[in-house]
Amino acid sequence: MKQSPPLPTVPRQHSFRVGVTSYVYPADILPNVERLAGRVDDVELVLFESEETANLPSPVVVARLAELGRQYNLTYTVHFPTDRKLGSTDASERAAHVAQMRRIITLLAPLPVHGYILHLEGVGPDDSAARVATWQRDVAAELPRLLEGAPPPAMFCVESLSYPFEWCAPLLDAFGLSVCADVGHVWRCGGDVPEFLRTWLPRARVIHLHGERDGRDHLPLTELAPGRLEKFLEAARGFSGVVTLEVFEYAAAKLSIERLSQCLANTKAV
Repeated sequence: MKQSPPLPTVPRQHSFRVGVTSYVYPADILPNVERLAGRVDDVELVLFESEETANLPSPVVVARLAELGRQYNLTYTVHFPTDRKLGSTDASERAAHVAQMRRIITLLAPLPVHGYILHLEGVGPDDSAARVATWQRDVAAELPRLLEGAPPPAMFCVESLSYPFEWCAPLLDAFGLSVCADVGHVWRCGGDVPEFLRTWLPRARVIHLHGERDGRDHLPLTELAPGRLEKFLEAARGFSGVVTLEVFEYAAAKLSIERLSQCLANTKAV
């Protein structure tokens, strides 16, 4: 099979760091990072661990990832597995998820981690106020166990999902958590990205950026309606964290980097 060429790089004319996922190439995490190092500023380690399959790196692989980080000034964002829900109605599932995340934090301790991407799942956009309150209470009960002896709370970035993100506000406030502003999810749910960022950008450490069309997301940026990317860049002016192009194949990553580079060259939003 013919090997895809290296990704293009984004010109250094912006305040943020550009990242991609650990699944640009059809290979495991380490071969991806070895090919991405020097092309991007950050790699999102997309982790999964279930009874059927897992991709958690071995200590030997972690050591190599740490070496690449030092050599290329590369950071990592760690996306915890999502097979369990931190806000599940099942207390045993919540406890198992906390234990799983703590194991991963320990395993990846040698890495230069920019942030840990945290899903507060277990609630839906149409749930009742009573269910939302119960979910908030259950998540609040688990977070101290997750954060005890862990990196600073601001390293944990709560990702915007399909439910109203303001439901997370009491948890962000109480525990000092950061935000992962997934603007692709905001677009998919019919939200206004500039308005969302006006509220949450000051607390954001990571932004997930990907194309969206007809309710489908994680598409290349070339699939966005005209003007959307430009409005995002204007709203994100001055952001100094990581912007992850959250797509999962080479063609989509290449198109997204090219579109972002083109847009940056044509806009004053840096």
